[in-house]
Amino acid sequence: MTGTTHADVLQQVAAAARGRFVIPADEVKQLQQAAGCSMDTLLLSILEEAAQEARPPISNYKVGAVGLGGSGAVYIGCNLEMPGNALSQSVHGEQFLMANLLLHQERSLHSLAISAAPCGHCRQFYSELACADRVRFVFGYRGHANPEVFSLAQLLPARFGPLDLLEDPSAPLLLEQQRHNLAWTSHAQATLQQRAGDQLLAQAAEAALQAAQSSYAPYTHCPSGIALVISSGQVAAGGYIESAAYNPGLPPFQAAVVAGIAAGCLPSYDQIREVVLVEVQSALVKHEGITKAVAASMSEGLPVTVLHVTRQ
Repeated sequence: MTGTTHADVLQQVAAAARGRFVIPADEVKQLQQAAGCSMDTLLLSILEEAAQEARPPISNYKVGAVGLGGSGAVYIGCNLEMPGNALSQSVHGEQFLMANLLLHQERSLHSLAISAAPCGHCRQFYSELACADRVRFVFGYRGHANPEVFSLAQLLPARFGPLDLLEDPSAPLLLEQQRHNLAWTSHAQATLQQRAGDQLLAQAAEAALQAAQSSYAPYTHCPSGIALVISSGQVAAGGYIESAAYNPGLPPFQAAVVAGIAAGCLPSYDQIREVVLVEVQSALVKHEGITKAVAASMSEGLPVTVLHVTRQ
């Protein structure tokens, strides 16, 4: 179009991503062709819109992350902070992006664009990826002509990773298919039977179970998942994501919050009406205590229903 500058076109790309957390591969191709730019530039052009989705009421520091999946789709992440809780309950923008990839069953990450270098926490977190050595980390600002590109080996040399801790070196890594065979305990079955007429609970229980079955817990073997029942009548679920370094992992509650935000059904935390946690009854690592504490900080009296499972 006459009079349209390259910057104008990139602004149009950014506008197309506004309020969205995934852009299908076909649309990504169309946007790139219309912009006439490299994929790195396209990803960087979306960063500001990604950051606008952040919820950092403590730091007021917004972080955006934009990733290109192996399927060609683009995924968006942002940072989340939870007032009234320890800072360890925060979700980094790069973690949000990873949970978003898992939600959409994306099996690899090609490139990750961020406005500043990732913290050490996230560098360690990304070491869990099966494709960790191939991911391109792209730094820069919207429309930057020469973005800098790094590998994880450059960002975190001599890193501690999955192969240092896994008993089975052939175990599937992050973004590879996980499958835990779990079944309800008799007590969980009784709880569900007592509320047999509650269709939202039944839906949330099934969603949390599915999230637990596909969660990433290769170190503790304590899979877990959480589903949120939201006031709109929708359910959002996410699974636990572990790290070889333990602390950089993502709890299932935060993964479920990511799912709700990415689906556009969780405008604020006070919209959560019930939390349904599924975890192994005899697990060495349990999320019941911290989940109840975080839930209570969001809404007094917010019910947390715990349903235990056993490994088959």
